[in-house]
Amino acid sequence: MNLIWLGSVQARILLNPVLNQRVTAANWGAWSPPLIAIVPLWLAVSLRFGMHRISEKATFWSIQVSAFENALTLTMITALVTFFSREFGELVSRMFVAVMLPVAFVVLVASRYMAVALSALAREKWDTPLRVALVADWGKAKQFIGNMKGTQASSFRGLIVPEMDLALAEGCTIPILGTTRQIAELINKERLDHVIILNASLPTGELEHCSRVFKRMNVPVSCALDLAPEPTRLDVSRNYGVPFVELIPIQFTRRQQVIKRIFDVVLSGMLLLVFLPLFVVIGALVKATSKGPVLHRSRRIGKGGRQFIFLKFRSMFSDSERRSVIADNEKTGHIFKIKNDPRVTPIGRILRRYSLDELPQLMNILCGEMSFVGPRPLPVSDLGPDGMSKQYAAWSEGRAKVYPGLTGLWQVSGRSDLPFEDMVRLDLSYIQNWSLALDIRILLETPSMVLRGEGAY
Repeated sequence: MNLIWLGSVQARILLNPVLNQRVTAANWGAWSPPLIAIVPLWLAVSLRFGMHRISEKATFWSIQVSAFENALTLTMITALVTFFSREFGELVSRMFVAVMLPVAFVVLVASRYMAVALSALAREKWDTPLRVALVADWGKAKQFIGNMKGTQASSFRGLIVPEMDLALAEGCTIPILGTTRQIAELINKERLDHVIILNASLPTGELEHCSRVFKRMNVPVSCALDLAPEPTRLDVSRNYGVPFVELIPIQFTRRQQVIKRIFDVVLSGMLLLVFLPLFVVIGALVKATSKGPVLHRSRRIGKGGRQFIFLKFRSMFSDSERRSVIADNEKTGHIFKIKNDPRVTPIGRILRRYSLDELPQLMNILCGEMSFVGPRPLPVSDLGPDGMSKQYAAWSEGRAKVYPGLTGLWQVSGRSDLPFEDMVRLDLSYIQNWSLALDIRILLETPSMVLRGEGAY
């Protein structure tokens, strides 16, 4: 707070040449609002609304938003105190309030980055991983054991199985710690910090026994939903004295759809006009450096599984076919990528590196076949005749609820450098958490990713 205050004082003094009222550092106490009145108010508001907290998974965007909210709160409190100070006849500078907002924002952003860095360093040096066990039968447990093992924040100790399923777990590839009847003994033996239960795996009697032990031994428990369809939003409520987890299907309201469409039409129309000279230059380069059409047209899967004609500047030789390099694919799932694809033209490599080959999709957006932000549209040949994936049904059905995008969470998170599993996770995360603010955030992050050329090939 002192740093913000001193910075605001110096900023106000620097404005002396352009303002009528001149102030000096010597008598700053006379023309600045009383710090002793502002600090308690700011701390009280920050604590009340949790504005002082920083998430362990803080992102660039969340840090900026948090710092701005806190800076705005501090400025409003300062303005309030300034108003009352002037009412009582004190000559407080109103411009001091105006300069405080940018100064506070810069200081708070810097302090938050420092706090996140120090917190990460402390966790790396001194944090011990949580010792976690899973209570479930082997049949239900094996589908997400791999995800638990990949979590750096926890140390997976093994599986605790229901009494009646002990014999069925003989072929289990992970350690069997014991049965639910031995749960108290196993907590002590393995020094467990956390337990995850698949509710549907346990008979009622064993579930009640485990619950009593967890409560007595003060062990935190997570109850995983056995069959939570995706994409859904999860909401926790308490009715009739019983906690409920509500599975809410993803649905976009008519208002949300209209807002997103207006945003797409206005922005795509403006960008088409702005980039028209660039279209001409790129088209001429493509035509002059290799034989074939300027635009590459392919059939892609859009909203609802419907097919549409997808436009790009041609970046490959016109006689290139995927089947000639199918064995060189470096990705899994529904992604086909080769880092040094021999089919790409020299000018095509430059276009791909900076995503300039994607510019014609502004026309797809204007025509209502795509949106600026959304999951990337996949070729028809990569999915079934109905536009769905049999292997990743929930993912493909979720994608079908929204228009495919020019950019998306996958693009700003690493693009082709990411494995297919991360693409699935990011697509579903976008669909579950969509908002206009999220679209704007992704659009703001996209240019820096494009300029760096990360994951573009």
